[in-house]
Parts: sequence; structure tokens; C-alpha cells
Amino acid sequence: MDNKNPSKPAQPRVAILSSGLGHVSRGIETWAATLAAELHQRGLDITLFKGGGRAELPYERVVRCSQRDSWLTRTVVRYRPICCWRLGMYTPYEFEQTTFGLSILPRLICGGFDVVHLQDPQLAYILEKTRSLHRAKVILGHGTEELSSFLRQFSHIQELSPFYLNRHGDLANKKWFAIPNFVDSNRFSPGDRQAARRELGIPEDRYVVFSPAALNRSKKRLDWLAQEFQRAQLSNGLLVIAGAREPETDSLLTELRSRLNEDQLMVLENVPRDRMPLLYQAADLLTLCSLQEVQAISLLEGMACGLPCITHPWGSCTWTVGDGGSFVDMEVEGALGRELQLYQSVELRRERGQLARQRVEAVFSRAAVVNQILEMYSSVLDLPVPQANREPRAAF
Repeated sequence: MDNKNPSKPAQPRVAILSSGLGHVSRGIETWAATLAAELHQRGLDITLFKGGGRAELPYERVVRCSQRDSWLTRTVVRYRPICCWRLGMYTPYEFEQTTFGLSILPRLICGGFDVVHLQDPQLAYILEKTRSLHRAKVILGHGTEELSSFLRQFSHIQELSPFYLNRHGDLANKKWFAIPNFVDSNRFSPGDRQAARRELGIPEDRYVVFSPAALNRSKKRLDWLAQEFQRAQLSNGLLVIAGAREPETDSLLTELRSRLNEDQLMVLENVPRDRMPLLYQAADLLTLCSLQEVQAISLLEGMACGLPCITHPWGSCTWTVGDGGSFVDMEVEGALGRELQLYQSVELRRERGQLARQRVEAVFSRAAVVNQILEMYSSVLDLPVPQANREPRAAF
């Protein structure tokens, strides 16, 4: 502790929270797990609170909550009074966050945490509004497209790109930051494509277009991707989609299979996290058809594996991908199909893929981003900026 000011810790206690971790596989859960692991490796006093599974690591704790797919959650959301939409019961995900918040609050009150860092918006709102009961500074990593009016209720926001931070205008009285997600560029790296394809049962001569996305049409627009892939008429093309199941998955898969035959489409559901590098290494190209992305971790993982990426020209996507791919209007019929045809060129894929890998190493590596996060914690707690945080196990 600092003897001159004992209220300011020499090394803060940090809680990373994710209500879905342990039972859901999305970008938010990946972010929480990877950030907690890196902060622990750096030597911070870190606790990762998750809403499912088991505490498999020494710094993990499981928090009981009503998970979004449980019978209780579905029943409450279905039969809730209309007035309860303000109480965090509007959607299954909101109710999960609300019950998680009620469970975690006593632990924060008694645990002496200095920083709570999370990306679940409803959970962050609950903890921000109950700060009179606990002393932790709440930092919301904004990855879910919340309204500006909602975000301005927070003292501390981590936007994931300069594009999103700049949309808020004057932030002179707030400690808000632009710090992106990061990727382990050692784990996610170019590999033996032929070996990866053999393990996955993909013929080595196929042109593989990969889309790692939740299996839905409302946000990830996989129906549009299938339409454009069909329109491209790629003689040896194979569309590989990997993601978590959602309520609309069954109807989506029926539509995809009506457009593309078994030889053109491979759909993988709920792929284990440790298998994802293999999928990127087996692909030739990555594409996301969503019209807005705060910052897709799948883009960073694909770029780290040397994949060129095609996205909609949304500000955060163009900033993330840079020269490591290209951008097409995903609302114009035929635009993506034509781009898929262009990327049949091995030379084009190699050139853009190398640029994608270089951008990840320069901007989105663990070292670069986690150093910024440590500096953010220092700023939020009014501590001196840490000088010895450049190597794993360094003190804060």
C-alpha cells in the first residue's frame, strides 16, 4: 500500500466478469477468459467470475445465476409484466445478467476489489448504480452497440476503436478510452494448411471461404453470405461456417441447405475454443456480412492466422482490417460475390494475408494491448503509470 495515501493500492485487485462464460461461446466470453489469463500472467491480483461451468483455474470463481437458456429464465421473460422491462427482464440475456449481478454484489462488497472490468452491459449498469455499496471502479468494455444515452451513465468506458470513441464528441470530464481487443498471435498464427484440412476432412484443392459467426441471420446475416456465395458460382468453392447455436439456427440452416448442396457447405456448431486455430489455418479467406461490428474478435484471430478479410465498410471494421483485406457494401446484391471471385487469386490472398498478420502484430498483439489496459487501470485509480509492465510476471 502507498503509505502517503493508504486508500490507493500499490497493486489493484481486479475482477473480470462474464455472465456467459462457462456456458456460452461468443466474443464477450472469449475476451473475459483471455484478458484474465494475461493479467494473471502479468502478476496482477485478478479474479475471473463466470456464470457457468467449473472453476478450473486458480483465479476463477463460478457465480450462480439463471442462465439465459434455463427453464426459469425462459419462463420469467415470457410471463413478465410489461412494466418489468426496466428491471433487466426484457430478454433472456438481460435476466441472466441481472441474476448474476445480484449474486456477485455481496462478493464485491466483501472482496475489496478496486476495478471491475466487463463487457456485459446490463451487469455493468447494475454495478455502476450500486457503487455506494462497493468501492470498485466499473469499466464497461463496450462491445454490444449500446446507445450513447446508456453509455453516458458510466464514468469509465473502454471503447474498442477510435471510431467509436470519436462518436461521443467531447469527453473532457470522463475517463473514457479507446483500447481494442487483443489476440494471442502465437496461438493464432499461420499453420500447415494441408495438415489442417486433412484433420477437418476438407479436400486440399478447395477454395475455402470461412465465416466464424453466431448462427443467425439477424446480426451476422449468414443467409446473405450463402446467397452471395451461391451467386459467385465458384467451381471449387467451399463455404465453412462455425458458430454458436441461437434460437433462429434451425430455420437458418434449412435455408442455407436449400441454397447450397452438401459439397458446397460445411456448418460446425459450438466448436471448442481450442479447435478454432485449426479452422482459420484451413481457410483461404474470412468474411463477415454483418453491417456493424464494434470489434469482432474473429477478425483478429483470422488476421493473426494470415487470412485476408472481407467486411462491410463500417468504421471499426475498416480500422481493424486496414490493408489486410477489402470492404464491400453487404447490402448491394452481387458485391460480395464479385469479391469472392477476385480472391480466387492465390497471389492476392497471400499479399493481403501477410498485411493482415503484420497489422495484428503491430496493433492487436497481447503485449501492445494489455500494456494499454494496465495504463487504463492506473488512470482510473489515479495511480502512477506502471513502468515495469512490459514483460509477463512484471509487477503493476
